[in-house]
Order: sequence, then structure tokens, then C-alpha cells
Amino acid sequence: MATVANAVLVLLSLLLGGRLIYRYVNRPRPHSLWYGVGLILIACAALPELWFELTGQIPTALWWLYWFTASGCVAYLAVGSAYLMNARFGQVTLAAAVALTVWVVAATLLTGGTGPAVVATEAFRSAPTSAIKLPFLLQNIGGSLVILAGAIISFVRTRAAFALLIALGTFVFASGGAASGLMKVSQIFAFTQTAGILLLYAGVSLSLQPRKAPAGPPAEAAR
Repeated sequence: MATVANAVLVLLSLLLGGRLIYRYVNRPRPHSLWYGVGLILIACAALPELWFELTGQIPTALWWLYWFTASGCVAYLAVGSAYLMNARFGQVTLAAAVALTVWVVAATLLTGGTGPAVVATEAFRSAPTSAIKLPFLLQNIGGSLVILAGAIISFVRTRAAFALLIALGTFVFASGGAASGLMKVSQIFAFTQTAGILLLYAGVSLSLQPRKAPAGPPAEAAR
């Protein structure tokens, strides 16, 4: 079950992330780019999970890839939401996400030689060092709050259901890691991650659809 869930997570994240980046190429909008980047990072973070489910172990390189990408995926989704609210806020959020990413990269490079050649247990889901755990928590908690705020503002402005789907999907996705860590059940992680990406997929897909302009009064339509 976890294997299927992780496979779905990788495929849907790549598909939706690719759609958003393609949309950005044809119609440059910062939120499309950073939503796409966040979803590609989700796929990269889910790949080690899938590898572990298939083989029962994971090379150290994929272990570090997991923390490299899992720590930033919610943060870059938050950058997309921040740009939707305000361009300046988007720039500030992007700067914070990049700074925390550099922090994780530096910690990874400094501690990269301390891990085992192959991780044969589910311990790869535990942060290798506190230097990585702290920015991971900052990115996920801060990113989730930004996305939640953006979704509420968007819903108040537009009454569009996709805003709530995006917020709910991000909340489910971001809370999955914490839930699995507390309850020590990997299937919870796979289920919440897949449920979250399905909600995100539905919300972002709806947001990409052309919106119908409200019909004006008959007198205006006749002019």
C-alpha cells in the first residue's frame, strides 16, 4: 500500500509541477514557477521513500536527497502563495526560503561523511543532525502558515473552492511527517503525503482553468 502511495505521489507531483513550470514559460507568473518548484521537490523527496519501500534499504546519497528536498518543498509552495498575495511579500518569503535552503545544504555538506553507506531501517526519516532539523521545522511550519493565510485571503476575495483545496492539501502534506514520527507508522506518512498531493493537484488544476467573467445586466450586454 505504501509503495503504491509513494508511486502515485512521485507521478502526480512531477505531472503537476511540470504543468505549472510549462505554464510559467508560456505565461510568466512567479506563483506558477514556485508552485512548480515546490511540487518537483515533493517528487524528489518521495523518490527515496519509494526506493526504501521497494528495496528495504536506501543509499546514503538518497538519504541526503530526502532531507535536501523534503525540507524545502513546503517552503517553496509558500513562496508561490506569497506572490499571489503581494509581490514584495513573495520576494521576502523567497529570500527566507533560499536562506534556509542554504543552511540545509551547508549542514548536509558538513555532515555528509558521517552517515552509513546504506541505511537499512526507517531511521532515514529522522533528521541526521539538529542543524538540519531546525531549518526543516522552520520551513514546514512557516511555509504552512503562509499558505494557509494565502488561501484564506484568496477565498475571501474570490470565493473559489481551489483556495481551500490548496490550503487543506498543504496542511495534510506538512502534518504527515510529524504524525508518522510521533506514531512510528510509516504507512501514515505515505497516506498523508499522497492525500495531500491529491488535494493540491485538485486545487491547483482548478486554479489553472479559465474563469468565466460574471454576466453583466441585460442593458449592458446589449450595448
